[in-house]
Order: sequence, then structure tokens, then C-alpha cells
Amino acid sequence: MSQTTTPVGGFPGMGGTATPAPVPAASDAAAPAAAPPEAPKTPHTELPPSSPSAPAPHAARIAAKRRKSGDSWWERVRFEVTDAVTSGSLSERLIRASSAVEAPITTGRRIVVLGTAGGAATTTVAALMAKLLGSIRQEPVIAVDATDHGGNLLRHLGASEAAPLTKLMQQFRTEPVRTLPDAVKNAAACGNQVFAAGRADVPALADAPVGLQEWTDVSSTLSRFMAVTVVDGGASPLSRHAAALMGTAHAVVLVSPPGTQEAAKLASLQESLGTSFPDVHQVAVVVRSRQNHEAALSDGVLPYDRHLASGSSLQLSRLGSRTRIAATELTGKALMAANRA
Repeated sequence: MSQTTTPVGGFPGMGGTATPAPVPAASDAAAPAAAPPEAPKTPHTELPPSSPSAPAPHAARIAAKRRKSGDSWWERVRFEVTDAVTSGSLSERLIRASSAVEAPITTGRRIVVLGTAGGAATTTVAALMAKLLGSIRQEPVIAVDATDHGGNLLRHLGASEAAPLTKLMQQFRTEPVRTLPDAVKNAAACGNQVFAAGRADVPALADAPVGLQEWTDVSSTLSRFMAVTVVDGGASPLSRHAAALMGTAHAVVLVSPPGTQEAAKLASLQESLGTSFPDVHQVAVVVRSRQNHEAALSDGVLPYDRHLASGSSLQLSRLGSRTRIAATELTGKALMAANRA
């Protein structure tokens, strides 16, 4: 006859020693059953209520994906070797780029980021610039998702709450704004003096753009308290919606994917915007969406980065070394361009 064992406490997996129940011999069936010796008590082990349970496999995979650093171990080694062979030229390049971001500016600069196509990483570039400005300058910076479709800027910046741009606009129209706390009352705090507001409730079409006058009012109010306003303008650069944003911009960053056709499209866009908005200084950047094995770090190119590609909230400490240099250089160029306006 097989025996069934049950852990102490009667709940499988809760700890304790499994003790088999005694089976009486056949000859003793009529005799009074003797009391079996008392088994030694084993302490019952329970997990405290606050102990976190193991994450589900899919949750663990997502968490691991979001923790991914921009560089692989091989890329980190290659960067360090290249920097050593070139006598620290890459490190010096980052120092110079950071100095450009720190340079004195006329307060209230407004930078609009526009993409030449959907998926060009416009929102990523806007979030990168806002994070770098807040981290290096340590001055109030606001990033505004003013796209014509409602983007993911707040998620990229790690905002923990919704901050509708329409609510911010309504506040500016109806309430006095005299201090920085007044200005960010309806904005989301994203750390390092970076604030954000989104436009998640916008119409899907660019034919219903932000009004020029209302955008002029809100951007002017923000510029009174923010050193820099970074605006994610989306991927409709020639729409009436983008025209309203460009109407108050000091500089525009044009984001394009790599490729010959995209380069031609970017050149055409630069010409059109230069004709329509001659006072707005332009800075262009090409963002690689795939792994590129070229060792050189080209001007005006944001290299492929595993951390950015993961789609998680942006952490500057997880950027790849080359990405950090390229993004800082881009931010410095855009800021200097805006300061010349």
C-alpha cells in the first residue's frame, strides 16, 4: 500500500517536514491501538505579508527590457579603447558639448522638434533634449507634447501623472500666473527641474491645429518662467498645426531617418521652412533606428541605442556613450541656434 505524505500545516509548499501517517500491523487489528509517539514539532514557516512574490515571466521580461543599457559590453570596451587610443578625444568631445549646453542664454528660448516622417524618433529627440537641458543647466525646463495626434512624450520623460496641455492653457487664460509654481501647477514634474505637459485629447487630423493666438499666449507665458521650452511638434512639418508652433519658435530641430530618399526630403523641408520662417534657425539630426557598426561618430547623427529602442522611460545614465555625446552636441547646437534668434 502506498503512503501519502502531507506537509505540516496541510498546505503544500509552506515548509515543515513531511511525516507519514503510521500504518497498524494486521495482527494488531483487534488490539487497542497504542498512541503513536508524538512527532517532533517543526516550526511553521510563512512568508511575511510584505514579501513580494516572484514576478510573472512576461513581467520579468518586460522589466529586463526596460533595464537595458544603451551599450553592450563590447561597445563599452570599444569606446574605452578608442578613447584611449585617441588620447581622450571622445571624452573631450563630451566636455565641449556639455559646455555648449551650459553657455549663457537669453532666457525663455523656444525649440520646436519636427519629424520628416512618422517614426523618425521626434519624441525621443525632444525628450532627450529636455532631460539633458535639465540635467546640465539645472534650470526650469518644460517639454510640451504639441503634436497633432497626441504622442508619448510624458511617458518617455517618466512622468507619473497626466498633464493635459488643454488644462494648462485653460489655467493661463483664467488665472494669474505670477510665479514658477503657478506656471507648473498643471504640469508633470519629471525630475531635475524638468516639467512636461501633453496633448492626449487632440483631434487625429492636422486640419484641426492648435490656434496660433492661443499657442502664442501659452508659449509666451511659459517663457517667462522657463529657461527653455522644448516642443514636440510631431511629423506634419508643413501643416497649419506646425505653422502655429513655428510662429513662436527660436529654433527648429528637424529629425529624419537615414537614407538617400529621406535626405532629399529633409533638404526640401529645410528649404520650405527657410522660406516661410527665415528667422527660425534650423538644426538637423539623423536618427538611426537599427544597429550600425561604424566606429566613427558622425556630426548630426544620433546612433542606434538599445536603451532608446526599448521604449522605456528615458534614463540618461543608461544611454550609450556615443549616444550621450551625439545627443549633448545636438542639444548644444539647438540651444546656440535658439540664442542667436
